[in-house]
Amino acid sequence: MSECLMFGMDCEARCMTSMTADEDNICFLVGTNNIKNDKNQVNKLFMDPEASRLMSKSFRHPAGEVRAIAAHPTKSNLLATCTADFSSLGGTHSITVWNIEEDKRTLETVSRMPTEPVMSCLEWEPTSMRCATMTPFTPEVQLLDMENEPKIIQNLKIPLQNEEDEMFSVRWSPHFDGNMLGVTTGRTSMCFDCRTENEYLKVKDAHPHRAISMDFNPNLQHVIATSGDDGYVRIWDTRSPSSALMSLHPHAHWVWSVRFHPVHDQLLLTGGSDASVVLSCAQSVSSEQQKEFRDDDEEDEEEEDFVEKLQDGQLERIDEHEDSVYACAWSSADPWTFASLSYDGRMIVSNVSRKHKYALMQL
Repeated sequence: MSECLMFGMDCEARCMTSMTADEDNICFLVGTNNIKNDKNQVNKLFMDPEASRLMSKSFRHPAGEVRAIAAHPTKSNLLATCTADFSSLGGTHSITVWNIEEDKRTLETVSRMPTEPVMSCLEWEPTSMRCATMTPFTPEVQLLDMENEPKIIQNLKIPLQNEEDEMFSVRWSPHFDGNMLGVTTGRTSMCFDCRTENEYLKVKDAHPHRAISMDFNPNLQHVIATSGDDGYVRIWDTRSPSSALMSLHPHAHWVWSVRFHPVHDQLLLTGGSDASVVLSCAQSVSSEQQKEFRDDDEEDEEEEDFVEKLQDGQLERIDEHEDSVYACAWSSADPWTFASLSYDGRMIVSNVSRKHKYALMQL
């Protein structure tokens, strides 16, 4: 495992995102989740390339707790948060777009949309500039127009297998021109075509108890990954969802987040409530596997003598967290860098080890 860089925030935190608009700097945004409203912040963490250390700029978040955070896909100075302010009786909730005032160290309100329930998820789609949001106990996903100010333009009704099922996550597919949305609810993972509002696919009983997170393979539009509270990560072919292509068991408890590598889809990053971050390999069901079937067997044998290929299973494990890891993300500026966030506010940034990096690049 390569060396980790660590940073501790003053408050608890559950949500983190990579700043996708900044392609030159390794940078992440973290929103804190403290019951005392005046303590909550949005922290911008970035890598100091000269000193090889993590730096932070903190911006007071005047709207209270940050329940979800999303960076603008093309403008590095804009972000959106789902907020919860309980300073008054009953509390107030909203989705707010902020402008990051770097010099003043403040967040300036660009626009705000009050919401009745507390929204717990926010995903910004880069093609259409829409955001998807939802609350755990309402079986629908709201699509927001974010061009001028947050405005609901579509409600997707989510059919539940059981009335008590919770909604856990939403995720945009990088395929289908930004019209495919993935949802996890109860034990089920499903995808919807936003143009027709029809269910595109459903993976029933993806996990025995609850399916918590999902992600789309960036190179294969018919492949998804799901994670659950059974500690497993499963990879599915949406054309035949009756059985998983692969099952991995990287965690001893709930897997809160699963993310494919943005380029090399055989890499899977996961964070769990067992306070660990795991980098796994799914080489045998990746897009790279298709390239390995050649007619010239002698050439294959000659290459294998010099190139070490990755094997399915766990590659690296980080046990530097002391609390549940709720979020993990790949850097937009450096595809070999990833970050993880635990509830106690500890942020860890690490790199794919040189050994595994060279094996992926066939060097």
